[in-house]
Amino acid sequence: MRRTLFALLVASPLALADTPPAPAPLPPPPAIADGVVQPGAPEPEVRIIQKGSDKIEEYRINGLLYMIKVTPSIGVPYYLVDEDGSGNLKQIDPTRRVVIPQWVLMRF
Repeated sequence: MRRTLFALLVASPLALADTPPAPAPLPPPPAIADGVVQPGAPEPEVRIIQKGSDKIEEYRINGLLYMIKVTPSIGVPYYLVDEDGSGNLKQIDPTRRVVIPQWVLMRF
């Protein structure tokens, strides 16, 4: 027991001497833009339609309909989404399916 304690005390300064030097400090992070939304970027336009006790929400960007949320008086809300920009809306269940973002970056 004494030998192990002695060996640890003697070996620990040697182990510390072999440690590599500290890494260089990281550069500062880039500056954050003033606003999250770029100026001139289109904002979604939401139109709410009340039909009886049902509520329909239409989401548009630049006048193009890309999503409809239907909230019936009885039951759970459901969504109709234009996934590829063709104008055909498909019903999706947000609890069971992950929708991959498909933003249009450029049009030629």
